[in-house]
Amino acid sequence: MFFVASADGYWTQINPMCEKILGFTTEEFLAQPWIEWVHPDDRQLTLKQWQQLSACTDTISFENRYRCKDGSYKWLVWNATLCPKQQLVYALARDNTECKQAEAAHQESEERFRLLVEGVKDYAIIMLDPLGYVVSWSTGAERIQQYRATEIIGQHLSCFYTPEDVKLSKPEEGLQIAARQERFEEEGWRVRKDGSQFFANVVTTALQTEDGQLRGFARVTRDITERQFAREALQKSNGELERRVAERTAELTKINERLKQEIAQHKRTEVALEAETQHVTTLLRKLQQTQTKLIHTEKMSSLGQLVAGVAHEINNPVSFIYGNIDYAICYLQDLVNLVKLYGTHYPQPAAEIQAQIAAIDLDFLMTDIPKLLTSMKVGASRIRQVVLSLQKFLKTEQAEMKPADLHEGIDSTLLILQHRLQATVEHPEITLSKEYGNLPLVNCYAGQINQVFMNLISNAIDVLQASASKRRTSFHLKISTEVQELATESAKVNRSQKIPHVVIRIADNGPGMSQEVCRRLFEPFFTTKLVGKGTGLGLSISYQIIVENHNGQLTYQSEPGKGSEFSIALPIRQLRTRSYNLPMAVKSEPYPSLVVNS
Repeated sequence: MFFVASADGYWTQINPMCEKILGFTTEEFLAQPWIEWVHPDDRQLTLKQWQQLSACTDTISFENRYRCKDGSYKWLVWNATLCPKQQLVYALARDNTECKQAEAAHQESEERFRLLVEGVKDYAIIMLDPLGYVVSWSTGAERIQQYRATEIIGQHLSCFYTPEDVKLSKPEEGLQIAARQERFEEEGWRVRKDGSQFFANVVTTALQTEDGQLRGFARVTRDITERQFAREALQKSNGELERRVAERTAELTKINERLKQEIAQHKRTEVALEAETQHVTTLLRKLQQTQTKLIHTEKMSSLGQLVAGVAHEINNPVSFIYGNIDYAICYLQDLVNLVKLYGTHYPQPAAEIQAQIAAIDLDFLMTDIPKLLTSMKVGASRIRQVVLSLQKFLKTEQAEMKPADLHEGIDSTLLILQHRLQATVEHPEITLSKEYGNLPLVNCYAGQINQVFMNLISNAIDVLQASASKRRTSFHLKISTEVQELATESAKVNRSQKIPHVVIRIADNGPGMSQEVCRRLFEPFFTTKLVGKGTGLGLSISYQIIVENHNGQLTYQSEPGKGSEFSIALPIRQLRTRSYNLPMAVKSEPYPSLVVNS
């Protein structure tokens, strides 16, 4: 926008862009002193800047709020210079409103994040500078490690380690690994303020600027002492069981050698020995399956409590805010009507009241406050939707199968993973398409099925993000559903029959899988990810959930360079009651993507 002002304080010329952005006509602009258009709070600063023009010939820059036709204000960045010969001021203005709003939104987001961190009690969340000195201390850190913020800020993180670990330079070594790999997770004994020790899980994340410079570290510590004791007890039990199995196997080997010499006389004994050997093999296989489930349960337990607690803590204040906004809007409307009625009956109030009305811009307040409350209601509603989706995803484990809406489970999973689909510095955006058919309610364990959705969709996102640096193409994820008649083996009749199934397909346009990977896809502990990125349990557990727990089918199609597609087929009605084959340690299943591995 271009303005020309004379010495008498009026605009003498403007360009059409001024009318377009601010809404007033040229005649309206020229009819009043230019200072009248400036926000009352900014007038003194603006006049001070304007007076500097008379003392110099350089261009000055400043910022203020300028009134628009609709009563709102826009932030303008000015560049003005004085022409001494003509005694005219030439000024250029640029609309900076969106930048100001974005800055305010950023500050509000940082404050919400700070409040969220302070509300977490079960985790110690601290910030370190690049050298490892504490610069931020959360409430959870004070509860777990007993130091107050005033006592610990400025101290080196080595005060949390045992003297033995300090001598081995483990604090510095952990920071160096985190700086190289961006993230480092470790477990070990840590020291509280009173000298007592606890076993901790510690995740250190390097914080870098956009140009790659190290700004410091974020460190999350969790007290897992009880879990460590349980793990040691489990290892001891496993060792004892392995010893007993080894002893029993040795005995069977001796018996087998003896039976080879007496095979003719001891046929029945040989049959019994083979049965015993088969029994031991079955026990070993069940032991491996139990170990897999226990590892999965251990990871899910603490995460389930944390996410369910955070969702509960967010839902309570948001529900209070959301429920009171409607009342606030009604009360405000009553006040607005009262002010309008007062203006109708007393159009000429006292001079002091008129001055206050002008100072606070009453018309703008009466117009803008309902908008503010409406936007607050929209924001609170959005938070409620996210919490609701999280609660739908974290369905309580069921003792029996119940009818469930699979589309609702997919949508809840996608809402939780929405941030991973968006573009970042390292990864481009992943577009999503959904082709939903008309599905009936399906008898299933809804929490387990949601876990399968999370595993498969997270796997697809991981594959696409891992291939981002190898090719320049768009990334796409497609989810489709339909009802099909598929063959299944009935327990009541010795023949295959076709029954209605719900089929869910999850496809990506990633690099695909080799035959070797496909051959071992559902094998426990097999993973193609880097060390520390996956445990190799996600697909094996998903297979147990679909095939063993729901009498369904989990299949895939993949070729190198042509992407991958996983298909889930679930019977709409179960032909027979199946046992619950995947024990869980908690009632809810939050973020099972943390065990995705293929």
